[in-house]
Amino acid sequence: MKEETPIIKINALRMLIFLCATTIVLVILSVWGQAIKYAVVSVYMGGKWKVWKETGVELLTQSFFMDWEANVPTYFNTIILFIPALLMGIIAVWKYSVKDQFKIHWAGLAFILLYLSMDEASVLHEKLIKPMRGIVNYEGYGGILFFAWIIPGIIAVALFMLAYLKFFLSLDLKFKMLFFFSLALYVGGVIGGEMLSGRLAETIGQKNFTYAAYTSLEESLELFGAAMLIYSLLAYLRQYLPNGVILKIS
Repeated sequence: MKEETPIIKINALRMLIFLCATTIVLVILSVWGQAIKYAVVSVYMGGKWKVWKETGVELLTQSFFMDWEANVPTYFNTIILFIPALLMGIIAVWKYSVKDQFKIHWAGLAFILLYLSMDEASVLHEKLIKPMRGIVNYEGYGGILFFAWIIPGIIAVALFMLAYLKFFLSLDLKFKMLFFFSLALYVGGVIGGEMLSGRLAETIGQKNFTYAAYTSLEESLELFGAAMLIYSLLAYLRQYLPNGVILKIS
């Protein structure tokens, strides 16, 4: 009896629901932790941050804070950006095998998402804040350039849009909408959300619950955008991947 070839089955909708549900849980834990943090500091410690930092509770709350680095949300964000990089890499290999017109574009997308995943883990973009502040007088822009790394970020997004315009126009309407919505969510969180958080940071400071809650919600837009991108790529593979391949998208 001939053995059947094992098939990897992935349900795109269930994957989207799982990633979005995980994001919501992380946002709740982030906001809840910051609520405890500021309530304890203001009520029980008389606003003494030094005392708060000496407690083990601070480590617990920061482990789930969405705007903190090297913690649980950062790990999840790194993974949720690596998955679309992997999927785009699979599509790029397939496109190269059939000599598709946009094979280089798919390979470029894979490298971009891989870079974003590495950037999330190593916080490369924040190292641009100080040198960019030396070039631009951010105080004249109402705080929207407080996190000045967004200046090269905006330039990079504009160049990306120009480079991928023809590629985008070649997509079917369904995938135009899916990819545009995914990108709008992600860029809206990364650039737009950071501009608003910069203005908030300059206005009320960064050590308060309002700022912490806002940044938790802002960071979630990036995660929702990445989750939507994963769903879009799985839907693309499901529709266009040739028959007879090992990977099957359901």
